[in-house]
Amino acid sequence: MRLFGRSGAMLDKLTAAVLGTVNAASGGAYKVMETAELIESLPPKLKTDAAGVENALRYLSERGYIDIRYFDRGTCCVCSLPKGRTYEESAEAGRARAEKRGKLRWLPAFLGGFFGALAGGSLVSLLYLILH
Repeated sequence: MRLFGRSGAMLDKLTAAVLGTVNAASGGAYKVMETAELIESLPPKLKTDAAGVENALRYLSERGYIDIRYFDRGTCCVCSLPKGRTYEESAEAGRARAEKRGKLRWLPAFLGGFFGALAGGSLVSLLYLILH
């Protein structure tokens, strides 16, 4: 299952959560945020320290998901870019497609096995009737 944005790059859960927080807070405009604020907004299982959040922000900035105007002592001014805003939408659509494919994946195998057994059984029965 591949989850990706327009660029084809998949983000890890922490980086995607940081991107979601920046998207929710900035909405396409520059917003001054504290790293503590970002850490508090993360789900409990993804908790990290300030260095982890800074690394995620720099990664997102280098890949064109967000723009960082400045970053100084735990305070940053960030703005989500169009690529970052559309990442969540495209990732959710990819998950939905993968889930739908997963539900119907067994059907062709089942039908192929059923009709193959039916054809084999019919052939054996026909040969039995012809030879006896």
